[in-house]
Amino acid sequence: MDTGPQAYGAGKVGGEFNIQNFVRKPHVFVRLLSLLFGLIVYFCASSGSWTTDVKTNEEVCMFKLKSFGCHIGGVVGFTSVIGAAVFVGGEYYFENVPSVKSRKHYVLIDLGFSCLWSFWNFLLFIYLADAWGNTPDFPDSISTANPTTAIYFALFATFSWGTSAYFSYQRYNMGVDPAFISSFEADQFGAYDETQNNSNNECPFNNQMSGII
Repeated sequence: MDTGPQAYGAGKVGGEFNIQNFVRKPHVFVRLLSLLFGLIVYFCASSGSWTTDVKTNEEVCMFKLKSFGCHIGGVVGFTSVIGAAVFVGGEYYFENVPSVKSRKHYVLIDLGFSCLWSFWNFLLFIYLADAWGNTPDFPDSISTANPTTAIYFALFATFSWGTSAYFSYQRYNMGVDPAFISSFEADQFGAYDETQNNSNNECPFNNQMSGII
């Protein structure tokens, strides 16, 4: 863990990347859980919660025998997967962003999206649980594992996205360590001074001779 000056929970640019340390970061680990939960909700709701109606011989969604439950479960689950994957990638690039303002914008977007998707997963859980409770019993030959799994993992996703929002809020409250700005400016001006010194140390006579040749 970086104990040096930080800006919104990350240290200076240029640190060595370690995949094990990266995955063990709490916000990355929780994001990966959200990705997994989203995959389970997506497949269980959109693909695994359909059955054939014995009376009409048509395929129907098992949630209250209405297709909305399967469709909305697929949409929320799929968007959770995409969002979690994008933010995992964002965490990889986060420490390589030198701009404090860009880091702040990323943290705020992360906070807003995590809160929103925790709320949507909670609404999905409420809807699917209510629809499943009002669904007529199926014959024993029809498996009901997928609908109940979608309900449970929508609830798990609510907590995982909520935890991500909490971590983002902590990052935002951390703000910027003044030492981070000082060290960043020192690095920038140090590199600038070195470039200037190198250009000043060049011999004018050599430049003129090279121009003649």
